[in-house]
This record gives sequence, structure tokens and C-alpha cells, in this order.
Amino acid sequence: MWVRELAEFLAKKGIEVLLDQWDLDFGDDIAAFMERSIVDTDRVLVICTDNYIAKANAGAGGVGYEKTIVTAEILRDPDNRRKFLPIVRNVIGEQRMPTFFGAALYADLSDEKDNSTVRSDIVRRIYEVPLTKPEIGPSRFVPENGPATVTASENDETLPSLRGQDRTVIFSNKFAQAFPGVRGIQWFDQADVITNRLEILLKPPLLYQEGHLLGWWRGSRNLQIEQFKHIERSHFLMNVDELNICKIAAVNAGQYYQSFVYVQTKADPPTGLYDTDAEILDREVEDFGFAREEYGLVDDNLPVTRAEYDDGAAVIEGKPVNIGGRVTLRVRYLTPYNFLIAPYTSPINNDAFDEPLENYLNKLLESNDIFDAMCEDIMRLPKISWKL
Repeated sequence: MWVRELAEFLAKKGIEVLLDQWDLDFGDDIAAFMERSIVDTDRVLVICTDNYIAKANAGAGGVGYEKTIVTAEILRDPDNRRKFLPIVRNVIGEQRMPTFFGAALYADLSDEKDNSTVRSDIVRRIYEVPLTKPEIGPSRFVPENGPATVTASENDETLPSLRGQDRTVIFSNKFAQAFPGVRGIQWFDQADVITNRLEILLKPPLLYQEGHLLGWWRGSRNLQIEQFKHIERSHFLMNVDELNICKIAAVNAGQYYQSFVYVQTKADPPTGLYDTDAEILDREVEDFGFAREEYGLVDDNLPVTRAEYDDGAAVIEGKPVNIGGRVTLRVRYLTPYNFLIAPYTSPINNDAFDEPLENYLNKLLESNDIFDAMCEDIMRLPKISWKL
């Protein structure tokens, strides 16, 4: 009964649990189920009781067979040792775990120690979210690190370091702050709510010594996210792109490293700098899934053509004027547009998925109800190990 209650607790935390009480029926091959449960899963919780320890050490019955599979997995790849999480439960004897675990670290969920703190630690380890190490402060005994040392400020050009953390871990923490309590998929369509959530998610720093934290994913048009700014109402500036965001979806439907945010925008009116009749827009939508225009913005208020931006000069009030240092590039979307926000080490950063992702996003702009199908495909993408 207790094991089932623990399994229900983990399921409520978004963890898919394979349990014999749920997944075995009369006539099923128990040995095959045990082997599949150990080999094909990401994590295995081994509940260590006095009875289990005795049977494992003696190699008796089903527990003995399970011990053989576990030992083979560890021998095949020593890194698999972390796959197995020993849980000690009301052990009276001197030996807390079976011999094959050696001196492994374990969680104690005995009656008097079974609490939310220990359970939360187990959930964190299942999700592979490491504890954040504190930064090392200055030492009064080392002169170059003493109180006289100038620390980096927001205006300092020194970039922060990831300090060995995977980008998915940092993004997961940002996601949790921006979308607390979200499990599965949750939509947001109110401008003030969208602003609040995205400003938390995309709060600097977005650039580290090791590179950019986040990607802006759209298949063949993937970009890094360098900056994000709220302009007014539903309008935002991401890098140089003007976004009139109408809705977002926070997706937390799998492991911590699979979370992402879907963003969809409304069309903005053209600047009037170019010929943008309906036929031209339709052709761009057919070719790319959306239509956009690039232009320059002088002194934050005067639009000029992309060609004038490139030349660093524009005709203003009938006269050529040098606009160098006064003009910034802008991109405006003339039809609805969409993309995903996810860390650079997300499974979404997968060349083989670029074309399927672009097809999904284009169809979503056509009002095709395929959002769940896209999410399911993303959840099936393999986790990738990245070197920082």
C-alpha cells in the first residue's frame, strides 16, 4: 500500500511511473516485466526493506533475478549506477541496503523520516536537477580577493558564467518562476499576464561566458535570444524583431529539460516603405509560412528602408542625411507568426527536427489543431548531452 502511495505522489509531480500494481495483469510475463522496468526506464527506485535485503543478498526468487539485472546494468556502464535510487524503508537490521549497492547514498523514507523534504529531494534527483552551489565570496586572507576587489555590476562588460550548469537547468528554474504550478500545458492570452510572465522568463542575463542561454526555435529560422523588451500593451522587441504577441503556452509535460514556451503573434500593419499588396503577402506565406519586412528606425521614430539602413544614409525631407549611429534594424511581421522559446541544450535543438517543427508551426498558423501532436513529438526527442 505504501509503495502505491509513493507512486501516486510521484505521478502527481509529473513523473510517469511503471508499477506492477498498475501495469501487470493475470498471465503477464513477470520476468519480462522486471527486465523492461529496469532496462528501459530513466530511473529505478529500489525500496530496501529487511526482507528485500535478505532476498537480494541470497539471490532468492524474483528479487534475486532483479539483483542480477541491476548488477548487469551497472557492470555494462558504471554511469548507470546513478540510474538506481535506493530508498530505505523501516530497516531494522544493521545492513541498510543490499550488498550490490555498496556504500551508495540513499534516501530514508522510514515512517519517522518520510516527509516532504526527503520526497522533494527524490523528485529533484529523478528530474536530474542539481542543487545550485553558492558563489565563493572574497577571502580576507587573500589580498587580491579581499574587500578592495571591485565586483562586477550590471554595467560591467564581464559576462557571468554558467559555472558548469546545463542551460536546461537554468531555464527550468526560470520557467518555474514565470509559470509556477504549471504541469502539462497552460495557455495565456491576456496582454498584462503575458508581459509579466515573459519578463520573468527572459530576465537577463541571457548571455554567458559560455554563450547564449536561450534559442528562438522555428525550424530553418532558429536564432539566439539576445534581448527582450516590453514596448507597450501587447508589443515587444526581441532582438530586432517587433512582436505583437496575442497568446503563449507554457509547456511542462515531461522532464525538466523538455520544458518550452510557445509564442504566437498577430499581424502588424506595414510601414508603408514597400509595396505589400495581398498577392505579395500570399506568396511569402506560401513560401515561408508568414510574411515580414525589414527596415531601419532612425532616432527610434523615423522608418527608413533596409537599403538605406545598409547604406547608413537616407533621404530625409528631400535631402541625403547621414544616419550612421542613429539607426537600428527592425523586423515587422505583416501576418501571424509563431515560434518556441527553449534553452540551447533543449532536445528541440535537433537538426533532424527542424523541418517537422517548421511544418507544425506553419500549420498552427493555419488554425490546424495539432498543438498536442507537436508537443508529443517534442517529448519524444532524445535528450542530448552537451559540453559547455
